[in-house]
Amino acid sequence: MIELKQVTKQYGQSTVLHNIDLTIDEPGIYCLLGRNGAGKTTLLKSIAGCQNITSGQIKVAGKAVSTAALDTGVSYIENFAKHFNLPVWKLLRIASEVNGAYDDSFAAEMMEQFELDGKKKFNQLSLGMKTMVSTIVCLASSRPVILLDEPVLGFDAIMRVEFYEMLTESFRRHPRIIIVSTHIIEEIAKTIHKLIILDKGRIRFFDTLQSVEEKAFSVSGLKKDVDAATANLHVIGQDAVGGLVTSYIFDQPPKQEASLEIAPLSLQDFFVQMVGHKGGIRA
Repeated sequence: MIELKQVTKQYGQSTVLHNIDLTIDEPGIYCLLGRNGAGKTTLLKSIAGCQNITSGQIKVAGKAVSTAALDTGVSYIENFAKHFNLPVWKLLRIASEVNGAYDDSFAAEMMEQFELDGKKKFNQLSLGMKTMVSTIVCLASSRPVILLDEPVLGFDAIMRVEFYEMLTESFRRHPRIIIVSTHIIEEIAKTIHKLIILDKGRIRFFDTLQSVEEKAFSVSGLKKDVDAATANLHVIGQDAVGGLVTSYIFDQPPKQEASLEIAPLSLQDFFVQMVGHKGGIRA
């Protein structure tokens, strides 16, 4: 279990995380979404114990997390992760030797699936292949918490599909908490169980994708009709073009009227409305 209480992180005078309360208490694949600079990497590094927070408390499996902790139970790989410039097979062997619960068979299968040359040194690999090696090392660790920061950077479309399959297979073999930070929203939707949206250092949303499918809608029509239909609903954004208005809601959809057009929001559109956009009206 991951538990954050009133977590704040400051860099000088800049506050990156603002009094975050978050509890993740069951295994699953969680997607962490946020705009550039929202604090995603800072949040993941803090949970992993790679840096200390300014105030508050973070616990993983009941143990306080900090840079002083010998083993946080967390395996964390950030984008552009660096390793010793050794042959890939030697990096995997070292990872296995320092982690008693390392899944050698999973690592070997993934190496074969992605056609990785174990004899190549790490720095000889493309960006995508470097990221894949780092991800395999992380997932094969079998630790109770896995944190992946932008793991699909440098991947082509086929590699991204294979990555999501690898993520699903890893979770099937070792159910645990896996948090994936990504910008490619729609692709990962089929893989994840819950969604976390971070906006300007604050948690804006934490729930299942099912709740988005059931409650996220756009309501379009004349302003007076839309305003009347959404008066008692949670409006997360609004666009206006001429006399027509579209309100974006996270609530039960209003009753269908001939004057209204009601449509479900895609995950990407829901995210855009939750974090705001130019021309939008924040509720």
